[in-house]
Amino acid sequence: MTDYDLPGKDATEKVLDNSRKVIPSDSPLSSILKQTATEMKLDFNVNPPTPATPAMMASTTGDMLDYNAFISETLLWTNKVRSAFYFVCGLLAWLVVRAILNSSVTFITGLCYTLLIYLSFNFIRGAFAPRYQERCNWTDSSITHVLSAALSGAISAAAALLDRHVKGLDPLHTLEVGLSLWLLSAAGRALDAVTLLLLLHLGAFTVPLTYTVYKNRIDAVVADVYNRAHAQFERFDRRIRAVMVVGPLSVMFFLLPNMDRFVAAFIILAYGRALAKPDEYATFQKHIEPVSKTIKKAVLTPMGNAAANAMSKFDLTPTPRKQKTN
Repeated sequence: MTDYDLPGKDATEKVLDNSRKVIPSDSPLSSILKQTATEMKLDFNVNPPTPATPAMMASTTGDMLDYNAFISETLLWTNKVRSAFYFVCGLLAWLVVRAILNSSVTFITGLCYTLLIYLSFNFIRGAFAPRYQERCNWTDSSITHVLSAALSGAISAAAALLDRHVKGLDPLHTLEVGLSLWLLSAAGRALDAVTLLLLLHLGAFTVPLTYTVYKNRIDAVVADVYNRAHAQFERFDRRIRAVMVVGPLSVMFFLLPNMDRFVAAFIILAYGRALAKPDEYATFQKHIEPVSKTIKKAVLTPMGNAAANAMSKFDLTPTPRKQKTN
């Protein structure tokens, strides 16, 4: 197969390299970009193609299709005809999803109708081309393998992201992630599922291309804004900075819904943890250590023992530790 005329590095590595040039290595933004570039790499390659479904129409035997390059080319509009084709197909699929969600037909009824249509199609195709119909199995389809590989890669990437960003051990990173999730949750209230799907589709075909074309300007603007805001914030005294953050959050606490009040309280605690010096936090840990030991001894340990005894007594787990004796 002809080699794709693509850069030697993927998009995430480009972002990382550009961030190193314009963003200081000790800044939180550089750390976030580096971690994201390391974790968010999904491999969609399925080689060789399975015999049930050819890798590509008009391809010769032995072709090895590079799905990663194929997707990159499509999203970056390197092949304008192919990109336009998949862009229009995505819009048509979105219209179908929108019609299904707005339809009065229930999920089970719609699923049965879809399977009946597919069954009718296979019945007619089997009458005209029985040998070809025998080869068309979803079990051995390259589409099934691609979806399985993509799903497996997505689950692994999601697990890595959770371990990296939701661990809660790094106080500054915890504060950054907490604020980001809170802002995303607020923005998500104005978007329903159908609108979100449309925005994701449009973003997939516009954001990578826009960043590739204007990456130097974007990186320079992001670095400049971040560095200026960081330098201005660092000029203030530590107590003033605490009041600037905790004050508005405390006022918002009484104006927000209950769930957002919990989030605001968490953000205040996370900011206090990030602002505290190591010796101050060590002193705080010494004060709460007796309380944590008391809770563990009086509540957590008895509850854990009771749950373990119940699972063992009533065989609640699929693999009991001891075999039953007749």
